[in-house]
Amino acid sequence: MRKISLQLIGGLVMLAAGGFWFLSSISVTTSYFGLLLGTTRVNGGLILVPFIAGLVWLFLKPKSVGAKLLIGLGLVVIVASILSSVRFVLRSMNLFEFLIILILLIGGSVLTLRALQDKKRN
Repeated sequence: MRKISLQLIGGLVMLAAGGFWFLSSISVTTSYFGLLLGTTRVNGGLILVPFIAGLVWLFLKPKSVGAKLLIGLGLVVIVASILSSVRFVLRSMNLFEFLIILILLIGGSVLTLRALQDKKRN
């Protein structure tokens, strides 16, 4: 039982260290707010039009299903435009750092899963 606990703790520590190192080497940037549909870019202000139209329609006719659908569509378009404007960039690192990160992530995952699997068998 003690061996399994140490293996589980060691795996979780390796997984946490590798995950922290990997996530700290990623830069998050944002670009122009809007939505790209094919080759056409829809501006940020135009993205709000369906949502605002749905709100106006809902205030005029509170029981309208179409207004609720238009509001839902507007929210989906707003979230999609926000997500499409976010960029994740992996900073440059040497091969040694990259291999250490992979060893920590994969080794920690394997140790953790092995410890959990052995625990279920007992």
